[in-house]
Amino acid sequence: MRRSLRSCAGFLQNLNSGKTNFFTSLWSKPQTRDERIKEYIPEVIEESLREQRAVLQENTSRDRIVELGHRVLREIENKRPTPSIAPHLNKILQEYNCSGIIEQRPLSYLLYPCSTISSVQQPHELVANFTDNFRSFVEEVELNGCSFRVGDDRNHEQSYEEVGEAPLGSEGITGVAGGSGSEAQSTARSGPIVMASPQEHEKMDVTLFIRLVSGMALANVQNGDLKNAIRCVDVGIRHAIAPSRLGALLGMKAGILVHQRKYEEALECANKAVQVSRNIQGYIHGAFSLRALNRIEEALQLLEKGRDDHPMNTQLLALLEGAKMKTTETASEEIKRLGT
Repeated sequence: MRRSLRSCAGFLQNLNSGKTNFFTSLWSKPQTRDERIKEYIPEVIEESLREQRAVLQENTSRDRIVELGHRVLREIENKRPTPSIAPHLNKILQEYNCSGIIEQRPLSYLLYPCSTISSVQQPHELVANFTDNFRSFVEEVELNGCSFRVGDDRNHEQSYEEVGEAPLGSEGITGVAGGSGSEAQSTARSGPIVMASPQEHEKMDVTLFIRLVSGMALANVQNGDLKNAIRCVDVGIRHAIAPSRLGALLGMKAGILVHQRKYEEALECANKAVQVSRNIQGYIHGAFSLRALNRIEEALQLLEKGRDDHPMNTQLLALLEGAKMKTTETASEEIKRLGT
């Protein structure tokens, strides 16, 4: 009994002197030899919160797009006037960080093309199928959600700066001079002009959204609103990932800039379109811009390169023949002038 009391007294004395942490160790944090793990915890928490916010934002935007989209479709089916549809459509565009890119008149042409054009003139496919594309877009968002791409402007600007390092002459527009077609295709796929990493892919809702804004751009062009047409194309460029789609958008922008007589800017866009995907419109509008800038030889070289890439395109072949005739006439006039 005396021995037990002596042991208990010794334990209490050690407890009072702080020699043991028996009780405090029950709620203390686990010790680890790798102190760097403690530094990772805030980053993991921040990343988790960021992912949760992204999911919440996506779900909220999806619900908003689906609700507004079905409302727009009902208004179109009931042949409602454009002013009652435009606010809902504009709110959907805001979910993709754009708004006010189409006015009432082009929108009427887009929503009801058959009632606003003559029976002889046929609307473009993207205009005629706008309602069907919009319905597919709403259904895709309802099933699989909507996509948000952060930092697209910065990534595309960096890629364009790399493309812009090449000269704007024939080699600059057609890409790497010389080499086989397979080498050029490999360069187009894996060179510095690739707009996104190989792991990224274009979501279906983004693809359908690009079709919608492309149709808006064509409607704006048809109604003479070239400023908003450029804005529509720029929205598509910001979201595009697939090289073929990006090249087509750049080619479309080059064509609009040609209409505005901004030949230097059109040539730059044509340069990017050809380097990204060898887009046929890039060749055509690039050659037209070079010809307008009185750079006939470069335009001829560009068209010859385009013929090699698109040997069955009749429009390109006709332009090439015209450029050759123009070059011959210019040379003849120069010889006559020197002879006199």
